[in-house]
Amino acid sequence: MKPNDSESKFAGNPRRADSVPEIAAKPDLEDPRVVLSLLETDQVVAAKQKTRFGRRNLSVGVQVLLWGLRIYVVAMLVLVVVSVIRAIHPMH
Repeated sequence: MKPNDSESKFAGNPRRADSVPEIAAKPDLEDPRVVLSLLETDQVVAAKQKTRFGRRNLSVGVQVLLWGLRIYVVAMLVLVVVSVIRAIHPMH
């Protein structure tokens, strides 16, 4: 009588199919990379959409500070452009 292919495959192997759960380690679900590797593509997209942040409600003081910084940056850009133009075309 000829043995089955599955029996002959594991006949001389000390690691049998029933010992696979002992060998396989459970994935570390605290690691986000492991979790993302286990998800399907549509699940990854849904998870990423949940983590998007909307606009923050800023206090009036922070808004004034940010607008002041924006105005400062624009003013410095104008000064740099004027300096570059004067350096390229010196006045006689």
